[in-house]
Amino acid sequence: MSGENALGAEQSWPDRWRWDEKRERDYRRRGWAGVRVEDIEHDGLRESGLLLAFGKTHKIVGVLAAILGMVLLAAAGGNAVAAVVERTWVGLGALVVVGPLGVVALLSAYLILRGRRGVVPGVLVTPTRILHRDNAGDVVAIPWHDVSAIEPRILKQGGSRYANLIAIEAHPTAPVWESVNPTLRRLARRRDDSALLKVQDNALLMNPLIAYHLLRHYLANPEQRRDICHAAPVDQP
Repeated sequence: MSGENALGAEQSWPDRWRWDEKRERDYRRRGWAGVRVEDIEHDGLRESGLLLAFGKTHKIVGVLAAILGMVLLAAAGGNAVAAVVERTWVGLGALVVVGPLGVVALLSAYLILRGRRGVVPGVLVTPTRILHRDNAGDVVAIPWHDVSAIEPRILKQGGSRYANLIAIEAHPTAPVWESVNPTLRRLARRRDDSALLKVQDNALLMNPLIAYHLLRHYLANPEQRRDICHAAPVDQP
């Protein structure tokens, strides 16, 4: 089954995604970039899957983010101390505003710098499950029978910036939830959010619209999952 046959008639833009001409052109330009067939072994099961690869950020960006984070936290701390000594509120305001920015920069640096050489992050779609692999090689696997929905969402990133998301939701009682970081699991349940994985459009090398429809296609058509590795043009490793 070719990608065209599986997905050619399903390229509508999701209602909940933000659309603009520039983003649509960017999506079309990416096409099937970074898509390839890969063998993966996880939890004792070895199988072939279709890898929808993510881009990798260069580690120098992580180093710069770490430096920025430390500078911001140092500035926030210095202003806070000065505010206490001088009994003014200006420095405390800087702590509230600048401090969180420093934390975000350090967290971003950690996520970038923990990446391992040779690991290609992305979403692997196999006949039995959907797997998410980060740039350190850590994997979260959701069996197809635990997937409750694949939905479009929006992530606001400040100002006019946003990202379109593919939210892969799992049944609240699915055992796969126990494999997730406990803090993330508690946050998801507190927010009544059944999305176990959220894939940002700017993370994917391929056209996110194709990825969205591909995942929804195989959720709705389980009998076609055995042919999943023949679903798309692929890059040669």
